[in-house]
Amino acid sequence: MGFFELFHLIVRWAHFVSAAAWVGGSLFWLFVLKPAAENKKLKDETFMRETAAEFRSTVDTCIFVLLATGAVMTFNRLTPGDVGVTYVAILGAKIAVVAIMFYLIRARRHRLIGGSVSTPTGKSSLFSIRILRMLTGYNLVVVLGLLVFLLSNLLQYVYNYTTG
Repeated sequence: MGFFELFHLIVRWAHFVSAAAWVGGSLFWLFVLKPAAENKKLKDETFMRETAAEFRSTVDTCIFVLLATGAVMTFNRLTPGDVGVTYVAILGAKIAVVAIMFYLIRARRHRLIGGSVSTPTGKSSLFSIRILRMLTGYNLVVVLGLLVFLLSNLLQYVYNYTTG
């Protein structure tokens, strides 16, 4: 194994670890930590704020690594010109989904820092807010993250199929 092969192996590994840390950490946050806090098993708000700050720092690092390694991997795959239209279309879809994830994270942080959000009252309003929360925000980021993993696997399959 030459230097460039080793370099690209490390880049792919760093990309995968960062994606796994972000999505895996998000799954843990949504399905373990957040429900425990909402059930008042974690009554300390300071703990949750500090945990959120640490997780935010981890996500920021993951985003940086994902952008840097993703650029290297994209350049490496597209430069020879033998991947085909299907590969490029799936890669474009993956990049679009990732851009939406980044936007959702940034918008959520802006909304949390920006102040209060008014909440309508009434049974029908509360029901629609619950549905909206399940389909938006950080839940949507997790779903999109899982979609990105699927698109990554599909890219690998298409690449192996088209390049022999």
